[in-house]
Amino acid sequence: MPTPQKEAVVAEMTKKFADAKSIFMADFTGIDVNLINEVRKGFYDADVEYRVVKNTLALRSMKEAGIEGLEEYLTGVNAYAISYDDPTQPIKVLEKFKKELEGKLSVKAALFEGEVVGSDRVADLAKLPSKTELLGQFVGMINSPMTKLAGTLSGAMSQFVGVLKSLEETKK
Repeated sequence: MPTPQKEAVVAEMTKKFADAKSIFMADFTGIDVNLINEVRKGFYDADVEYRVVKNTLALRSMKEAGIEGLEEYLTGVNAYAISYDDPTQPIKVLEKFKKELEGKLSVKAALFEGEVVGSDRVADLAKLPSKTELLGQFVGMINSPMTKLAGTLSGAMSQFVGVLKSLEETKK
């Protein structure tokens, strides 16, 4: 029989899972408290929520949120890194701590923009540019043709003015 505390956790996690742009599931067995606190701080600084939830409660929350495909990864101890804005942030934080976490923390799977990604493809997600970087690239691509057009028009006007000045001098 579910207790009020478990029902509250399920309701809270259901909302978090439904609102998430990405959810990374990781096994953190063997990590000492100091290191996990550093990782938590890294997540906090990157606006990523880090939670540890029992598998049965997480499964219920996922089902209520309409998330399918992660059930097979709900074994052992799981921590969830949840991002609401930039879906690449959790894996980028883990990449920062890669050397310290070597062999201790393993990312089992991720729900990335609605698609389940296994551990074999999770490392590829770290190579994706962040939302801010993509916006910067996009603005640069849009700005480039305008800059070239302005330079071309400016050059043509300069040449035209130069021709007019030389005509004026020859007529004097």
